[in-house]
Amino acid sequence: MASVDKFTHEAMASMLRHNDRMTAEPSNVDIDPERNKLNYSFELDHGGLTDFEYYKQLIDSKYIYGRGSRREDQAVTGCGWVVTAPKEICGDAVKEREFFQGVFDFVSDRYGKENIINNAVHYDEAGEPHIHIVFCPVTKLDHDKVRFKTVSTKEAVKLESGRYEFGFRFKLDENGQKIQLRNYARMSDYYEEKISANDVLNKIELKNFHYDLQKYLDANGIEGKVITGKTGGVNFTVKELKEFTEKTGLRLDEVKEIQGDRSLLESYVEQHAKIADFEVLLSEKNAVIESLRNEIMAKDNTLDISSSMKEELLYKDKQIRELSRIFSDRERQIAATADANLNLQKKIREMELSLAAKQQALDRANDKIQTLESEKTIESSQKNRESEWGHSAGTWGDRSQSTGWGTTNIEEEKNW
Repeated sequence: MASVDKFTHEAMASMLRHNDRMTAEPSNVDIDPERNKLNYSFELDHGGLTDFEYYKQLIDSKYIYGRGSRREDQAVTGCGWVVTAPKEICGDAVKEREFFQGVFDFVSDRYGKENIINNAVHYDEAGEPHIHIVFCPVTKLDHDKVRFKTVSTKEAVKLESGRYEFGFRFKLDENGQKIQLRNYARMSDYYEEKISANDVLNKIELKNFHYDLQKYLDANGIEGKVITGKTGGVNFTVKELKEFTEKTGLRLDEVKEIQGDRSLLESYVEQHAKIADFEVLLSEKNAVIESLRNEIMAKDNTLDISSSMKEELLYKDKQIRELSRIFSDRERQIAATADANLNLQKKIREMELSLAAKQQALDRANDKIQTLESEKTIESSQKNRESEWGHSAGTWGDRSQSTGWGTTNIEEEKNW
């Protein structure tokens, strides 16, 4: 028989001390210190860290809902399975160790050996020997599930490790789009895995644990029955088992027949096991129904969209055709304008060439005019100089008309 328990951060520290028998004055009076030496555990690779140090390192690397707030203190960060050795193998040390090794390997594979914090096989308590396996409930963090509104389904999904998780679907708006949460936990963006006991140890997982463990033991040739017909795979907590023992003074395997060959307890547990089977079957059926319902909803949404948007789509189509016609006209106008622009550009280039030729002719004419004016100026200057020279020569030849030195000399001669 197996039982399960869950621990907060504070309870984890106490549980680890209890398993390793590090409590000075244990509250469990059924512990016999003289038998502590019979206890043992299976090796774990924690890289040289203590179990509690490894546990703290592990939870620090995973997302926890409410991290940094009061919710974190209340969060379940550890879980533990307690599996008791079956009566038929008790007293055989070899078979007991094989059984506990098989249970340890099964739990390690199912929840991840890297998530196992502590394990201990106890022989020093009252009752049959049992193994404690403490682990962190780690699972994959779906970022879309954190960011968008979701609805849990009754569909149970079996993971590669063998354990079960419930499925979910996204809430959709009237357009069939996922509805985003206004304020999602943005701290989750930095993690790929989360710690969630509700996801890891859900109802379907607990119902299947005993059956899957028994299959594992049988497949590996390990003796020991965890399903006997008396327990039926029912998960009692450690507290419930202790209360039962305190009230009756008996363990479950010591209950005597009360009515016929069955006790009332066996009858109840047997019925409970059948109910568990039906619940698993019902879960599978619900998964099929949920899948069909989703398909119907998708089709209904498609039909609703088709009927409600038909007129709008026709109107949009008409608008598109009209816009296409307008665009065609505009394209033709643009093409015609482009041709006209080309013709204008051609004429402008011709005019520019003509103007350039005329400008060149005008420049040559201006040069010629300047040359002629320069020649005319030179010729006029030469004529003026010639005129001045002729006038001077007549004056020098006619002495009688001179009032200069010639006249003076004559008069001087006359005076003498």
